Amino acid sequence: MTKKFLIIASLLLAINAGCSPEKENAEIDLLFTNAKIWTGNEAQPWADWLAIEKDKIAEVGIKGKAMPKARQIIDLNGQLMLPGFNDSHVHFASAGHLLLGINLLDVNDSTKFVERVKETTARLPKGSWITRGDWGAYEAWEMGSEGNETKNSVFIPDRSWIDSLSTNHPVLVTRYDRKVGLANQIALDYLNLDSETGILEGNILKEALQQIPDKSFEQKVAEAQRALEECRKWGVTTVQDMSPLGQVDIYNFLRERDELTCRINFCPSKLSDYQMMQEKGWVVDWENEYGPSLSGDDWIAFGTIKTHIDGIMGARTARFFEPYSDNSLEMKSWRGGWREFSEDMNNFKDMILKADQAGIQLRIHAIGDEANSILLDILDTLDQVNGPKDRRFRLVHAQVIAPQDFERFANRKIVAEVQPYHVTDDMRWMEERIGYTRCQGAYAFKTLQDAGCMLSFGSDWPGTNASYYPINPMYGLYAAVTRQTIHGTPEEGWFPEQKIGLEDAIRAYTWGSSFGAFEERIKGTIEVGKLADLVVLNTNLFETAPSEWLKTTVNYTVVGGKIVYTAE
Repeated sequence: MTKKFLIIASLLLAINAGCSPEKENAEIDLLFTNAKIWTGNEAQPWADWLAIEKDKIAEVGIKGKAMPKARQIIDLNGQLMLPGFNDSHVHFASAGHLLLGINLLDVNDSTKFVERVKETTARLPKGSWITRGDWGAYEAWEMGSEGNETKNSVFIPDRSWIDSLSTNHPVLVTRYDRKVGLANQIALDYLNLDSETGILEGNILKEALQQIPDKSFEQKVAEAQRALEECRKWGVTTVQDMSPLGQVDIYNFLRERDELTCRINFCPSKLSDYQMMQEKGWVVDWENEYGPSLSGDDWIAFGTIKTHIDGIMGARTARFFEPYSDNSLEMKSWRGGWREFSEDMNNFKDMILKADQAGIQLRIHAIGDEANSILLDILDTLDQVNGPKDRRFRLVHAQVIAPQDFERFANRKIVAEVQPYHVTDDMRWMEERIGYTRCQGAYAFKTLQDAGCMLSFGSDWPGTNASYYPINPMYGLYAAVTRQTIHGTPEEGWFPEQKIGLEDAIRAYTWGSSFGAFEERIKGTIEVGKLADLVVLNTNLFETAPSEWLKTTVNYTVVGGKIVYTAE
C-alpha cells in the first residue's frame, strides 16, 4: 500500500467520522417555521425560524438557511414571536387569591355585588372564607377615566343581599380603603358578632379580620394554579414575585409535580429577612466568572430582597418635598409618610448596608420625589462604605422624580423597576394629588432611559387595594408607547414627551427584566443557547395601531422548550 493511498484513506475516514449516519438523521425536538421573530438580539434582530432542543434554543435562522429535521414542526403562518415576557414585579399569592376568590374593585352597585359573591361561591369549596374584594375602588373615578370628573357617591352593601346565596361560605369583604367591611350571617356567627346590616367598622372590623382562619395548603395550591393559568394565557414565562415566604413551598410542591409552568424569581419583602436569606444562601454570587448570578436554579431563583421607604399615592402616603396639592385645610402641610423600617431612618440605612454586605441585591419601593432622592443618597453611601460593584440597585416604581435628581442616574446601572400601566390607571387622579408641575417628573420612562437607567417592566399584578393591574403585558406596552387611557385619551398622551418606542418597551419587558435579575445571560432575548422561553402573538405589534394591541391574544406560550399554552 502506497503512502499516498494511506493519506487518502485517512482523510476519507476523518470525513466519514464527521458525517456519521447518526448525525445526518439527527432530529431536534421542536421547530417553529414561517414566523416573524423579533429576537431582541442586536446582532440578529429578526429571524424566520427557530429550533429547540430540550429546554434551549438550538438554532435561529432566516429564509434560505437550511432548517434541521425536527420531531415536531409548527408553521406559524407569519405570526409574531417574541422572547417570553418577564414580569419584574408581581404579588403572586395576592393574584391567586383575587382570581380564585372575589374581586370587587370595580363594583359599586348591588347587582354587580350580588353577582360577584354568587360566582365566587361556585368556585370555592364549601366552608372557604370569602374575603377582601376591595369594593368601590373605581367609584370616584371610573376605570379608564382621565380624572376630569370626580363622583362623590358612596356605595354601602347590605348582608340581606347575600345571606341566602352564601350559606356555605363565611363572607367578610372590605371596601378598598379597608375601613368598612361587610359580613354575612355565617361570618357574624363565627365571629360572635351581631349586625343587622352586616357592616363592620373601626376596631370591630380590625379585630374581626384578625380572627379569619388561615387558608388550607390545598386552597393556596389551587390559587397558585389559577394564577399560573393566567401567566400562560398572556405569554408570561418568568415572574419576579414578592409573596409571603410560604409561597416557596407552594412553588416547590408544583414543581415536583411538573405543574410549575412559569419561572419564579422569589424576593422576600421584609427587610429584616436579609439575615434569613444569608443563612439559606439566597444571595448573589458576585464572584462568578461569567458575571453576577442569583442562587437557586433556572426555575426558582433567589438573591434579592424588597423593602419600602414610603407609601403610595392612592392613600396620600408617598413622601414628597412639598405638601399634596389636594390637602384639606387641616392637613395643608401633609407631605406623606414613611414605612415599617424607614420610620427609623438610621436603622433603615444600617440594615440596607448589612444586606448589601451579605451579598443581597436591593429593590426598594419609592413613590414620592423625596423618597426617591433619599434612596439615591443611600446608593451613594453603599458605594462609599461597601465599595462600588455591579449592584443593579432596583428603584421600584421610581414614580415621581425631582428634576434635579434625574442626572444622578448617569453611569450607575440603576434599574428602574417600573410598571407602565400605572400611567394609564393613575392619571385619573395624579394631577389632583400633586399638581401639573410635579406630574412632569412622574412615570418619566423616556427621561429615565436617557439618563442611563435600565428600564425593567412589570405589572404590579394584581395591584393595590385601590386599583387592579392586569398581568397581560399588552397593557404595559400600550401604556408605555401611548401614555393614554384604555379609551385612547388624551389624544396625544399624558405628558407625551415621556413616550418610548415599541422596541424599547418590549426590550424592557424581556431583556430589561432579565438584566435586573442578573439573568440576561440565560433569558430575555432569542439567541442560541438561551432558555427556550417564547411567546407567539396573534397580532403583529409592529404593523398594527396600539389600540389593537389591547385585543391581542397569545397563540403559544413556550417555557423551557415545552408548549404550556395553546390558544383554543
